[in-house]
Amino acid sequence: MFGSCNTLSISISLRFVILIFATTLCCRAGAEVDFGRDVQPILADHCYTCHGPDEKARKAKLRLDQRDAALALRKGEAAIVPGNLEASLLVERILSEDPDEQMPPPKLKKPLSSEQKQTLLRWIEQGAKYNTHWSFAPIKEPELAGGAIDHFVRAPLMKRGIKPAPEADRSTWLRRVTLDLTGLPPTPEQRAAFLADRSPDAYNKVVDRLLGSIDYAERMAAIWLDNARYADSNGFQFDNARKMWPWRDWVIRAYQNNMPFDQFVAEQLAGDLLPEATQQQKIATGFNRNHGFTIEGGVIDEEYRVMYVNDRTTTAGTLFLGLTFECSRCHDHKYDPISTKEYYSLYAFFNNSADGGIGQMGKPIAPAIAVDGGQVMVMQEKPRKSFVLTGGQFDQPSEEVKPGTPAVLPAFGDRPRNRLGLAQWLTDDDNPLLARVTVNRVWQQLFGIGLSKTVDNLGLQGEPPSHPELLDWLAADFRDSGWDLHQLIRQIVLSATYRQDSKQRPELEDPENRLVARGPSFRLPAETIRDQALAASGLLTRKVGGPSVRPYQPDGIWEDLNAPQSHAEVYKQDIGPALYRKSMYTYWRRAAMHPAMAVFDAPSRDVCSVLRPTTNTPLQALALLHDPTYIEAARNLAGLALGDAQPIASAMRRVLSRDPTVREMELLSDLARARLAHYRANPEAAEKLLGVGESPIDPNFDRTQLAAITDICIAIFNLSETVTRK
Repeated sequence: MFGSCNTLSISISLRFVILIFATTLCCRAGAEVDFGRDVQPILADHCYTCHGPDEKARKAKLRLDQRDAALALRKGEAAIVPGNLEASLLVERILSEDPDEQMPPPKLKKPLSSEQKQTLLRWIEQGAKYNTHWSFAPIKEPELAGGAIDHFVRAPLMKRGIKPAPEADRSTWLRRVTLDLTGLPPTPEQRAAFLADRSPDAYNKVVDRLLGSIDYAERMAAIWLDNARYADSNGFQFDNARKMWPWRDWVIRAYQNNMPFDQFVAEQLAGDLLPEATQQQKIATGFNRNHGFTIEGGVIDEEYRVMYVNDRTTTAGTLFLGLTFECSRCHDHKYDPISTKEYYSLYAFFNNSADGGIGQMGKPIAPAIAVDGGQVMVMQEKPRKSFVLTGGQFDQPSEEVKPGTPAVLPAFGDRPRNRLGLAQWLTDDDNPLLARVTVNRVWQQLFGIGLSKTVDNLGLQGEPPSHPELLDWLAADFRDSGWDLHQLIRQIVLSATYRQDSKQRPELEDPENRLVARGPSFRLPAETIRDQALAASGLLTRKVGGPSVRPYQPDGIWEDLNAPQSHAEVYKQDIGPALYRKSMYTYWRRAAMHPAMAVFDAPSRDVCSVLRPTTNTPLQALALLHDPTYIEAARNLAGLALGDAQPIASAMRRVLSRDPTVREMELLSDLARARLAHYRANPEAAEKLLGVGESPIDPNFDRTQLAAITDICIAIFNLSETVTRK
């Protein structure tokens, strides 16, 4: 930021500029500047690239992320002199209009706004106090018990004179919470029972039922599969099949049993190191083996082995610490206080493993356990030396390192320097990150956006939480409850905050709902979009676990990988009930994802993913109109609806858990009449539509009428899955 830092006397014009800014500061003197909230985001975004933790990239030997360094004298002057604007070189540089002196340099195209300059000047004027970045600081425990969520959300609303949104109607809440916790819509019977239950604990009973269901376990597992980069293929050039589904089934059982989250983490990181480890605890360590691996010839084994260790390291950093460790693989992190040496110290925990870099067709690259006629890869300790790899290159070792953790976080202590010790350190009461990271992502699951929006990065470049006290209260309560996910989720979905109506409030100018002044409103994930259609139509197969399945898929997708004949794999579509299993069991091929997942923004799972993008494209509507799964589901839904006196309203209730509005009924009725006329004039078109899929059709139905209502059901799927929000 400060280039050569040549000493220049402050000109009269610059003194005048400072005077003008100081006058502005006097008008705002009552507002105390907080370093973590107000100043550090400015410095991190505009200054740390050149004046941050990365020593090799540091300019003018000036470091601004540490107070002593920022206040240190260089040639008799200091960048920051607390309480003295005229003596602070930083002030001179940020106010200068000379492009050779101005900071940040104009060539970086990151100019400071007038408001940001005022913030920095006020901070210096008030003494230039530093404090620990919010996510590294110990978790604060506000003294609140019941109703804490609503208290922390509503207090800032009251200060702004904003009233919370009214409570959502019971049907809306039921659909919302059922989709959030199970990935499925409520059945008509469940809706009717809830609407009829006027007891004080009606809402509690619904939540207890959902949390106790296998559907909840599968929904939570589906999210974890993204986090853990689970796939049914190896990735890389040939992307051949692998067997890792026994690990996926372990995850489902863990959620089904409400395994304490600290144990959930420990068994996946180090189940093999637990005393008298069971087979299931060893299978849990398949988490570390979910990365891809190559079976190519002509590659260097050690190069790829190191690549896999890097994957395990960065996955743990993102998933359990919410930090971007990958940035420090080749150089000191430019923003967070993580050095390259600290990266490779964390790397050393995962480097002590028995594995190779190159696999063979159908064979694992690592120790494996025989399960159900196949082998699932697991972890097994093998002592190795670890080194800082210069530039991240596998063949450029320099300083030897031992397993360790970043100095900015609590000390590792006398724990064993292995993966089990790492798990114990992660879940220790003094470690502030795992609890914060986890509750932030649960909030994202239930509200569509985390309390800190950057759920993959709680470091200096991440977004501060919108409600920091709420995040810390949830984190402390989660930790102190014995890491009980059920308790965490229950108190969120039963809060008045979650039960608000979700209609947009444009007068608040808060499109992302960061104020939480309304209920959650966001797009359903890919798996839920498909599973909802199958469930509402009665087609859904409820089998749990086992090998992945291959539902309807367009021809030629796998063949497009251009693998040689020796490694080519052919997509053989399943038949019968396997066609209608939940989407989490769909065969997940990294290089050729199933279109029903890819088109609705599911990740390839090449790397750890904790946040899916959300797009809105014509391809999504086309998939709902033409994918055989949705056509067949619509046809079966139409058959169910035709058994009721009002088929359109019946279909709406099964999918949307509500009756159609007057306008919706008018539009859908008009469409039904038009489609019925079309099919009566073109019966061959009706037969073509009804011929999609394998499920039988009741011969007593009028086929043209069934085809017309099928089109209505397709329209309702579109309404549910691509237009309306929860």
